[in-house]
Amino acid sequence: MRLRQQYQQLYLAYGDAPAQPGLPQLAGLWRCGERNARLQLARMRELGWLEWQASRGRGKRSTLTLLQRPDELEWQQLQGMLARGQLEQAFSRLEPSSQQRLLASLPQHLGAGDSGRSLRIPIPHPPLTLDPQQVNSRLEAHLVRQIFDRLCRHDKQGRELRPALAHSWESDGEGKSWRFWLRPGLRFHDGALLDAETAAASLLRLKRPDNPYHALYAHLRSVDIHDALSFSCRLDEADYLWPQRLATANASIVPRRRGEDFAHLPVGSGPFRVELHSPQRLKLSAFEQHYRERALLDAIELWIIPSPGEQDFHLRLEYGAQRGATMLQSACTYLLLRPGCRVPEGRRLPLMRFLSSPHPVAANDDRAPALGLQPGWEHPRPASGEPPRLNVRELTLFHYDLPCFPPLAAALEERLSSIGVALDIRCLSRRAFFDSAAWRGEADLILCSELLHDDRDYGMFEWLGAARRT
Repeated sequence: MRLRQQYQQLYLAYGDAPAQPGLPQLAGLWRCGERNARLQLARMRELGWLEWQASRGRGKRSTLTLLQRPDELEWQQLQGMLARGQLEQAFSRLEPSSQQRLLASLPQHLGAGDSGRSLRIPIPHPPLTLDPQQVNSRLEAHLVRQIFDRLCRHDKQGRELRPALAHSWESDGEGKSWRFWLRPGLRFHDGALLDAETAAASLLRLKRPDNPYHALYAHLRSVDIHDALSFSCRLDEADYLWPQRLATANASIVPRRRGEDFAHLPVGSGPFRVELHSPQRLKLSAFEQHYRERALLDAIELWIIPSPGEQDFHLRLEYGAQRGATMLQSACTYLLLRPGCRVPEGRRLPLMRFLSSPHPVAANDDRAPALGLQPGWEHPRPASGEPPRLNVRELTLFHYDLPCFPPLAAALEERLSSIGVALDIRCLSRRAFFDSAAWRGEADLILCSELLHDDRDYGMFEWLGAARRT
C-alpha cells in the first residue's frame, strides 16, 4: 500500500513526461533517506511502473519516466483482489458511482479456480432467503438442496425415491402412519446432533401458516418419537405420497435452535455449508462429515452479477463458455388469467388462444415453447380463430423481476395493441410478488414461473395440489 502511495506522489509531482529529479529531491518528496529512496525506485522499476536511467558524472541528472497512471495501478490491484475472490474488499475501495466498471469485469474471473477444486458461478440476483420453509424460486431451491438434507431423496436417473437422512421407512396398511429410521451419527454443520426430536420439530414446522406450502402438510396430526433414531408421522388421512412430500426442498430438516439470521446464514447438514454471505457473493464450502460422501469441490462461490438483459429461463452453471454450461434446474414459465378479471368469461379462452398462437417466445438451445405443463407433454390446443373482441381498452399484467419476463411482457403488449387493448405492465420485486394478497385483485394477467422438480410427477401434484388446498 505504501509503495502505491509513494508512486502516486511521484505522478502528482512529475506526471507521465520524462523528468530529471535527483535523489535528494525524491527523498524529500517521500520524507525518507536517499538510500531508501533508491530502494523504492528499484522496486517500482521491477514492477514495471517506471523507468529510471541513472547518469554518472558531475552536473548530470538521472531521467525518470512514469509508465503507469495511478488509476491503472488501482485497477490492476482490484483485479488481483477479484482473482483471489476478495469481492467485498475490492468493492469497499470504490465509491458506488465507480463500482459499475468493476461489476462489469466480474465474468472474466468466473469458472474453475486454479486448483480445479473450486468453482465460481454467476447468479443474477441474491437469494431472498435460504430458509427451506420459505423458498419459492428455482435458485433458492437449488441452494437449499446443497445446504440441507431431507429424509428421502429422488433419484433422477432411476426415477425412484431413495433413502437420505432416513435409511428406511414403512407405513401401516392405511397409509396414515409412517415410521422412519434415521442414520446414526448425523450432525449439522455446527456439530449439533440431528436426531428424531430434531426431525420431528422440523416436520411440525411445515404446518405453520407462514410456510407457503403448509397446505400440503396440513394433515400431519402429530409426530411420535420412539427413540433417538426413529419416529412416526400420524396423518389425518391416507397419504401414500408422504415420503415424496418429505423429499422436496421445503421439507429439508433444520436445527431446532436457529439464530435470528438463519434465513441469511443457515446451518444445515447438506454437502455444503455456508461460509460467507455478503451483498456481492455467497460462498459454500464442503462439509467434511456429510453422511454420504465428501463433495468433490472444496468450495462454490456464487457471485451476484445483475444482468437485466439476460434471458434467464434456467439456472445454469457458466464456466466462461456456453459449451461448459450445465443445467441445474428447469422451470416452466406460464401466463394466467385471474378469475374475476375484467375479461368476460366467454372471451377468456379466445384471448389466451390469441396470445399463445403463434408462440411469443422463439425457441433456442436454452428454452422451448411449452406444449404442455411438463417438458415432453403436449396438450390439445384449440384451433386458431378470429382475434377476440374485448369490451375493455386496458388490461393489467403483473410479473416479478426475473430477467426473462420483460421481453415476454413486451411481446404480449405488442400483440394486444393490435386489437386496440393497452397493457399496463407492473414489475414487482420477488418478495412483493409472492405476497400476492397485496396486488392480486388488480391483476388481469399474471406472468409467473414454476420450479420443476427432478421428480416431475410429484412436482406436478405438489404444484396443483397446493393450489387446490389453499
